[in-house]
Amino acid sequence: MLDWVGLLLRIVYYYGHLIGLSNFEFNWRTGRVFAAAGSTLYAIVANGIMVILLGILLTQQINFSIIFRSTNRLHELVIITMTLLRLIGGLTTILNRWRQRCQMKDLARKILRLFLARPQVKRMSRWGILMKFLTASVTDCLQMAITLDAIGRGDSTFFLGMGLQFWISGILNLAISQHYLVLLFVRAQYQLLNRELREVIDESTELSYHPTRKGAFMTRCCHLADRLEDIAKIQSQLQDIVSKLGEVFGIQGLMVYGGYYISSVATSYLTYSILKHGPEKFAMSYTTAALIFAWWCFYYWDAIMNLFIILYVQDDHKEMIHLLERRTLFASGLDVRLEESFESLQLQLLRNPLKMDVMEIFSINRDSTSSMFGSFITHSIFLIQYDIQFF
Repeated sequence: MLDWVGLLLRIVYYYGHLIGLSNFEFNWRTGRVFAAAGSTLYAIVANGIMVILLGILLTQQINFSIIFRSTNRLHELVIITMTLLRLIGGLTTILNRWRQRCQMKDLARKILRLFLARPQVKRMSRWGILMKFLTASVTDCLQMAITLDAIGRGDSTFFLGMGLQFWISGILNLAISQHYLVLLFVRAQYQLLNRELREVIDESTELSYHPTRKGAFMTRCCHLADRLEDIAKIQSQLQDIVSKLGEVFGIQGLMVYGGYYISSVATSYLTYSILKHGPEKFAMSYTTAALIFAWWCFYYWDAIMNLFIILYVQDDHKEMIHLLERRTLFASGLDVRLEESFESLQLQLLRNPLKMDVMEIFSINRDSTSSMFGSFITHSIFLIQYDIQFF
């Protein structure tokens, strides 16, 4: 039977090497992570070519009239800001991958070790992987279609700029997808742990109210205590992975979330402007406008998926804490070691709360997400009002 999930993961793996994002390799079967000379040299060459082409582009005279034509200054500022955010985000991602190469390898090693120990997480995550693969693929394909559609409307410098933007955006999108896949893996692990913890609690409850013979009772209590210790060990490893992930993707996360927010405000304003003035004012055909709107839809759907996987991991962590609260329903008389194992796991979760933030600047949770959406609506309205009043 075809392992289509493994095939998709390998496509993502080799695509990362192709566009110059990945600069080390790992073995899917053994979990060995290593820096191969071939992949390192290819990444250096690919990144070097990108920097050279960007330098060439910056030395050329760019004809902005092809892009802006009869747009006002506010439109120009918004479009330039969105483009620069994508370029800076992509370049920051590449620089960060080289700067934190050792940390990335260590993170990959920890993830693969758990993945190989509990391979069922791949089956549990299969639909999330498929949805992410399709959404990211359609987003990149639509951006390529927009780039190809613009060939006939500009000169070589304009085409070079569009091609570079597509390349760098592809790198940024893949880095975001890698972050999503790691958290999807963490969530599947948490779901497994919660399922096992629920079974342990149910067995312990039954055992506390209906104790068996002393020998069998002690054996079952020791077995349950061993399972609890395994759960605590894996949960600690998962929390360490999440912590390392935040450190490795810190600068990139700041650029991405800042870019999501600013581009969302800019997109709402540009949508209003296109509907008000028509696509011709932005040197677009109706085909180009349709492609851009489709790209926006898939791009922000992808962003929503990236946000909600973070919230779902936090929810699964909270569920584990709530499950442990059921230990108060146990009758007295359980083995001391089993009671201590429950208490140790509960203290572990309380002592090390799961916090997900961006470089300790702002937290990512449901409250901050609601505040961000409210701020997005407010600033979008301000921008549209400014356009109505002055343009």
